[in-house]
Order: sequence, then C-alpha cells, then structure tokens
Amino acid sequence: MKYLLPLPALLLAGCQMLSYTAPTDGDVATVTFSSDNIAAQPVVCVPGKGFQSTPTSLQQVPFETKAFDELLKTMKKAPEVTTTVRADEQARIGVIYQKGSAGNRDLCRVAVQFNAQAGASYAARFTNDNNQCGLEVSGEGGLQADAVPVDWKCPK
Repeated sequence: MKYLLPLPALLLAGCQMLSYTAPTDGDVATVTFSSDNIAAQPVVCVPGKGFQSTPTSLQQVPFETKAFDELLKTMKKAPEVTTTVRADEQARIGVIYQKGSAGNRDLCRVAVQFNAQAGASYAARFTNDNNQCGLEVSGEGGLQADAVPVDWKCPK
C-alpha cells in the first residue's frame, strides 16, 4: 500500500501547466482576458516552452454579492485578467475551460494568433455558446487585431 500513495501525486504533477511569467522589458503588448461570467484559465504561448497559465484565472460569480470578493482574490480569480505578451506578429494566446464533475468533464481549449504590436492593448473575450468555445481578440482604440484561430500548438 505504501507504493500506491506517490502515484496520484506524480500523475497530478504531470498534468499541471507551468505558470506564465509576463515580460517586463523590451517590446510588449497588453492583453486583458474576460468572459461572460465563465470560469476559465487564460494561457500564453511561450515559444519553446508551450502554453503557460496566467497566475490569475477568470472567475464565475454565481450571484451578485461582495461577500466572496476577498476569497476570490485569495484564490487568484478575477473577472478580468491582464498580462503582457512579447510584441510579435505571431503572438499566441488561449483559454482552457473545464466543465463538469470529476468523472464527467468536458474540456475546451481554444487558441488564436494575432499581430501584437508594441505598446498596444488588446481585449481577449472567451465565449462558450452551445458547447462551442471561442476567443475573440480586438484592439483597443480602433486598433485591428486580425486574430485567427490556430491549433493548440506553441511553436518552438
């Protein structure tokens, strides 16, 4: 029995995604993730390292109250998640959404690629309509984002 205990820990460790460290120097763009009250995990593609989770995830608020505000902050959940990405013509971001109980989970991963211009700000809105996940990216101040859906791959 003592040999079975480490196995679940190893399995869980293998499934966890690395946490994204946003760049603070060089040419960067700002991306603000949001959703229609859907709890989901924003991710950013780091070439050579794969998709990495932002430290904060999108929250779902089941009812209007301020009673859970501090708890949600402690759990690193927010209605909007803002991060920076390297300015790149092929910047990739995505969202992971998991719905259901432990035995019956639906997983949705959606990623887009866009031209992230240095100093620009973008809004990335996650949607889930009729079990179809989407990620819409728009530039702020009339800036065109030209985001296109891409496979769940992060180039090397």
